[in-house]
Amino acid sequence: MPGAKRFAVVALILSAAACGSESHESALGPPKVTTTFGVGAGPMSDVASDPSTHRAYVTSSGGDSLYVVDAESRTATIKVGKAPAFAAVDPTTQTAYVTSGNSVSVVDIASGSITGTIQVGEGPDGIEVDSSTRTIYVANAGDNSVSVIDAHYRKTAATIKVGDSPDKMGVDPESHILYVSNRGSGSVSVIDPSKSAVIDTITVGKGPGDVAIDPPRHVAFVPNADDDSVSVLDLEKRTVVDTIKVGDHPTAATVDSDAHTVYVTNSGSASVSVIDSEKRAVTDTVEVRDGPRTVAADPSTHTAWVVNYKDNSISVIKR
Repeated sequence: MPGAKRFAVVALILSAAACGSESHESALGPPKVTTTFGVGAGPMSDVASDPSTHRAYVTSSGGDSLYVVDAESRTATIKVGKAPAFAAVDPTTQTAYVTSGNSVSVVDIASGSITGTIQVGEGPDGIEVDSSTRTIYVANAGDNSVSVIDAHYRKTAATIKVGDSPDKMGVDPESHILYVSNRGSGSVSVIDPSKSAVIDTITVGKGPGDVAIDPPRHVAFVPNADDDSVSVLDLEKRTVVDTIKVGDHPTAATVDSDAHTVYVTNSGSASVSVIDSEKRAVTDTVEVRDGPRTVAADPSTHTAWVVNYKDNSISVIKR
């Protein structure tokens, strides 16, 4: 595309390699860190996973870049907006969306080009994509709203007011309902995109920072940073049905549904709590580097990518 920014491929030797997906959870081994490595300039802020390519996408506020890390030890660097914060990937269109400033950069992954910029609210934080409806959601922490973006036209279709300091979110792929963690108000806003409105608000723990949805079980896991717990939400009843104690200052969560596993980053204790989503109990605690902040799963290889913010590294956990 004329005038589009291009990416520069940089060599990086990693020991990470994808392992084949096991057909049954019982055949999986205990979760463990297989490698930890740095990628480019830090600090790193977020990681998104694309199971269709087994790649991870890591934002770096220090390098104003989106780093693309694949399973064959290759890394590409894509320059995006200043101080990128969070990223989401649409595997069906091979497009990445990165929050930066008060905008979202649209990245064509194949070419490494920035193909557009979309203006959103103040202080955009978490970002989610619903691939089947071609909709992008951006949580704007600075003005307590969610921007609803039409991915085809690359325009904001609606702006919805939510709770205080909205952070990361989760989309139910079956109902297409959006769940928004409100860090400042200890709640989760439930949004029906067809109505462009909040249809319910669920009270959770203190300082919720993410919503990880487990579609087969119709539940979601919400890490509460300020009381060291994870709230389990019943998505049909829209209520908290369980609370699980984890490590110090949990900030993010991701689900590997086939392995009925939830990974929760404990930024205050340099660890990841591993939860059995059926038993709703912590079954393992995996030590990582300092300041684990975000995590993304590749269910096809039972891999979790953990960004260690203070250590400026990525830990790869496999089963």
